[in-house]
Amino acid sequence: MINLQRINLNLLLSLQYLLQEQQVTAAAQRQYITQSAMSKNLAKLREIFADPLLIKMDNKSQLTEKAKQLKPELAQILNNIDGLLMTGGFDPLQSQREFTIASTDYVTDYILPAALAHLYLHAPKIKLNLTYWDKFTLAAMERGEIDLGATIIRPEHKHLSYLPLEKDNYVCIMRQGHPLENEVLTLANYTQYPHSIITSGADKASDIDVGLSAQGLFREVALRIPSYSSAFSILAKTDHLLTIPNSIADKLIIGEQFIRKALPIKLPILQAAIIWHPRFDHDLAHKWLRDELYAQLTTNIPNGTAEK
Repeated sequence: MINLQRINLNLLLSLQYLLQEQQVTAAAQRQYITQSAMSKNLAKLREIFADPLLIKMDNKSQLTEKAKQLKPELAQILNNIDGLLMTGGFDPLQSQREFTIASTDYVTDYILPAALAHLYLHAPKIKLNLTYWDKFTLAAMERGEIDLGATIIRPEHKHLSYLPLEKDNYVCIMRQGHPLENEVLTLANYTQYPHSIITSGADKASDIDVGLSAQGLFREVALRIPSYSSAFSILAKTDHLLTIPNSIADKLIIGEQFIRKALPIKLPILQAAIIWHPRFDHDLAHKWLRDELYAQLTTNIPNGTAEK
């Protein structure tokens, strides 16, 4: 058993930053201490846990298996301490909590700015990290590295807690002057042209591919790209097709450069949501953040959708 007299809150904070950043310099910057001080803290932590915690492999620092196990447990412990130190409930004006929110560039560029301005107005000392929601994010949320996600609920999210936003449907986008511009979209011509796929956000491509597969069809994916804005730039110069939620098309289609068409296949309705791991269900600071964000998103999102 670890002797609690050998460890203090500052050491736990150092451990959290080291596990998150996986390098001494960045961790020191996060905690506002010198690199030398962080190196000493790492040495103490290695002694306490009888484990190197960080190891060099291929000139990169990586977490040991012990460190990987500690990561979610430590996040929960620090959250519990944060709640323990609150007297009379959560005070957003005094909170210095750090949160990580995962979404897409669309949400970050068009949806979150007003919401984040509201959060900083009421909780000026909190720290927010924004990151893409991608295929690795769910595992990161399981490890306690992601606090909230703004994304589409998928079957793999069924064990997570969530606040539902609005529902949406898919549409197909193409450039003006595309060979299909004046044609009704059919399964034959929809699968005739190459497709671009947005890789950030929850997996939306599988809905389309499963639907096509049921018809004995498949599409050629010529481009996988995380950014909506970049995808539209490429779409304007190619014959690619892009299938995205209709509410995003409402925001990104400006003027007559792009057109949208109804899909020739019935696909599931999209349910956007704010999601989080149940370990945070009763965390007062976390509850404040998600409730405030939810209120802002449901008030300010055009057509009520927050993807995606």
